[in-house]
Parts: sequence; C-alpha cells; structure tokens
Amino acid sequence: MNPMDLPEPAAPAPGPSPDPDPDVPYAAAALAAYEGSKALAARDTAHRAHIERLLLLCADTLDACGRLLAGGPRRDPAAQHHALDLVARQLQTAVSAEGLEAFGCVGERAAPATHQIVEARPAPSGAADDEVLEVVRRGYRYQGQVLRAARVVVASTGGAEEGLRTDPAGPPSGDGTTSAPGPPVPPPA
Repeated sequence: MNPMDLPEPAAPAPGPSPDPDPDVPYAAAALAAYEGSKALAARDTAHRAHIERLLLLCADTLDACGRLLAGGPRRDPAAQHHALDLVARQLQTAVSAEGLEAFGCVGERAAPATHQIVEARPAPSGAADDEVLEVVRRGYRYQGQVLRAARVVVASTGGAEEGLRTDPAGPPSGDGTTSAPGPPVPPPA
C-alpha cells in the first residue's frame, strides 16, 4: 500500500436516510400519541370499574341497613346490637378488601403523621407518654396514604395539664360536628 493513497471511505452508519420521508416523524408521534391514549383509556376503564365495585359495596351495606330498619324496633337490644355488628363487619370486610385500612386503637402510641391529639390526660399507672387512652374517631389509610388522621385522647406524664385540649376544634359533638373550642384550662394553683 502506498502511503499517499487515501483510505477508502467507511460504510455509512445505519440510521435515517439522508433524505428522510417528511411523514415519518409525524407518524411516529401519532403512533406514540395513539398508544398513550390507549393506555389512558385502559387506566380510566380500570378506575371506573374500581369505583363501581366500591359503590356496589356501599349499596349492599345500605341494603343491609334498610332491612335492619325495616324490621322495626326490636325488644331485644342484644339482637339489635348483633345485627348492627354484622352490618358493620360486612362493610369493614368489603372496604378492607379494597385496600382501606383503619387505624387508631387504644394502647398504641400516637404519631404526628397519623394521629390528631384532641386531649391530653394524666397518664394512668402503666401508661406511657402519648399512649392512646381513647379513640374519638378512627383514622383511615388507603394505599399507604393517610386519608384521615385518627382523633385521639392520649396519656401525658406531665407535659400537659389535665383536660387541656391540644386541638383547637375540640372533640366532636354527638351529631358529628365539632364543639366550639373552649379556653385552655389553667393549671391548678
């Protein structure tokens, strides 16, 4: 080989031709948009089916409540309580199967991310600081995300005075609304 000879040009790299078809980029974009819309439609269909399942579970529970109420007042409070317990367990089982998790139990330790403390009381013997003494309203979590914090009364080993509310809304009244907040209870003299 003569050193003055020029090397042969390399083979062109695979890829788009030097004069691409002007419709190809648009076709690829259209195909991507179509695939994206198909995926979105499939997700929407699955979501709709999930909502329909949840609504049917609620409808079954409403039917059970209607049957219970249609029976009229019972003379046996234990039987009435048992029937209500069955309906509540039916609903609890159904929503648990769909991923709803209830939390907020007496004896657990209150955590700021999941519990809203409505009152702190002096700790009874054997109770730890921030241990839940009473559950005012259970909390719920869905797919690891807190939907509603548990409202609880906790034990205090000395940080809060007896009866001092830490939640400005106060505990709920019997009708599901909150009572008006009261002034803080001053420490005993």
